Amino acid sequence: MKPTHRAGWWAYLLAILGAGILALGVAYFVFPASLMKVMVAAERRSAGLQRHAVDVEGDHIVYLDGGSGTPVVLLHGFGANKDIWNKVAARLIPHYRVIAPDLPGFGESPARAGARYDAWSQAQRLHAFLAALDVHAYHVGGNSMGALVAVVHTSLYPQDVRSLMIGAAPGVRAPQESETYKLVAAGTNPFVILGNADFDRLVNLAFYRPPSIPAPFKRVMLKDWMARSDSYARIFADLKLLLPGPGPLEPLLPGLAVPTLILWGAHDRMLDVSAAGTFSATIKGSETTIFPDCGHTLPRDCPEPVATRYLAFLDAVPTAGPPR
Repeated sequence: MKPTHRAGWWAYLLAILGAGILALGVAYFVFPASLMKVMVAAERRSAGLQRHAVDVEGDHIVYLDGGSGTPVVLLHGFGANKDIWNKVAARLIPHYRVIAPDLPGFGESPARAGARYDAWSQAQRLHAFLAALDVHAYHVGGNSMGALVAVVHTSLYPQDVRSLMIGAAPGVRAPQESETYKLVAAGTNPFVILGNADFDRLVNLAFYRPPSIPAPFKRVMLKDWMARSDSYARIFADLKLLLPGPGPLEPLLPGLAVPTLILWGAHDRMLDVSAAGTFSATIKGSETTIFPDCGHTLPRDCPEPVATRYLAFLDAVPTAGPPR
């Protein structure tokens, strides 16, 4: 019996699907780095973000940009990159323009020999980057190290900042020591990654719900981190994170005069949630939200609650200008 025309088409489609699945399997095991890039690019497109790059004062800065309206500048944490904000950006883009750069020294924005990477230097680079994009009135926020840079940036350039979002930032004393601080006090730096065990420890510290990372992808991520180990060590030293005593942000906080939102995860093992009280007690008129089922990496651990709360905050910020 001869196959029908429809049966022929089904066979053709099944052959295509089979070839696609085979190609995906080969990519997963043989070319995981390429597959990860494809997946990240798809997530960006879904969020409405596009990749761009600009050279500014000796730095090559790669960034994501999408949406329209008042810009919202989002800064990633140590060891992370611009794509950590994709899920949050997807919620903001229908209402705002979102700009998420790879801070110099991270992601696709390379570190430079001899340059400094303390929060003040990064905040100045951020200002030059935004000026190159002709962006002069914007909201700025960050997670972890990105929030540290956002606070310093707001202190240096208050005339440009309409609001500030502080997500689980280092730089102040916490009444309760975090697990990370205890590790450092005992002589272990969790940001020094030498193998799978170190990588898994860092992921578990950073997330309330640690993601299940397939082994081929983990190998790519571990290789990337270890390739950056020298520059990461230099940047970490410049930032002076996890040191005892008063934090470097504390003298700046009373002078902040823009609407400020403080976000923290109740289960933050990197920076104890008690630090949120140090920020809120010192920044006049600030608002604080603690997410009950979230850890340190807010944009990935609990993107929906973060986006919902941040969007409500942004919508309430006066549009006349930055000062309150």
